[in-house]
Amino acid sequence: MTLLHRLSMRKEEDAALEAAGAKVRIDRSGTQPIVSVSGRISVDSAPHLRSVLLDLIPKSAGLVVDVTRVIRLDTAGLAVLLEAVSSAHDHSVSLRLTGVSGQPRRLAELTELDGIFRTFGSEVEYL
Repeated sequence: MTLLHRLSMRKEEDAALEAAGAKVRIDRSGTQPIVSVSGRISVDSAPHLRSVLLDLIPKSAGLVVDVTRVIRLDTAGLAVLLEAVSSAHDHSVSLRLTGVSGQPRRLAELTELDGIFRTFGSEVEYL
């Protein structure tokens, strides 16, 4: 792969992808890809996030999903995160959800998301 091709791919990955109120950014500069999500993870934006996560999981040894800037999470978003942790488990990939706060944290606590993640060998990190 040429340097120009790698730079082009990285530029595409680093570009913010917008889908119905959520932005998803992929950073591959470290040892594990970091998927940073901002805005609202809802029924409208969840399919895009699902696509990104399910594409990255089989290609990674580990994956971090940073939701520090997520202001709203609905059940469709929660379902995507649960599907991602299940897929990560199936592919023996470590998955870490970081920066859970505000309304997403309340929903995570109500649904015991951290317990579900632990069951599959992954983790949830609250702010």
